[in-house]
Amino acid sequence: GVFLGLKMNRNMDAIRKIVLTVRDAGEAVKFIDGMDEDTFNFNAMLLEEAGLAKCMVKMPGNSNTIPILVIVWRLTWDGFEFADSITDETIWNKAKDNLLKPASSWTFGILTEYLKAELKQRFSI
Repeated sequence: GVFLGLKMNRNMDAIRKIVLTVRDAGEAVKFIDGMDEDTFNFNAMLLEEAGLAKCMVKMPGNSNTIPILVIVWRLTWDGFEFADSITDETIWNKAKDNLLKPASSWTFGILTEYLKAELKQRFSI
């Protein structure tokens, strides 16, 4: 990336977009139109670290911040399950409003359980 010294944070909207794009692409994904390269590379690397995707991550030789290239080959089993839980825009927005606030404390596990509960509630008879 261009900003090698830049500290980046996890961006859940970017992560959602990457996961859904990879699920639907049917091929490796190296970028997403409208998403800057550093945001894509950093958040795609986090997907690899979280075990949601299989990726090739190339780091710059002099830094350990933002990868210079990430190719997302495919989602893992957990990645597909996460994709299923974030597909619905209404449920995603509800999760963002209730959980993903800057001051809130949440983990990926809590987010996943919340999304599953919302889906279950939506589709229960």
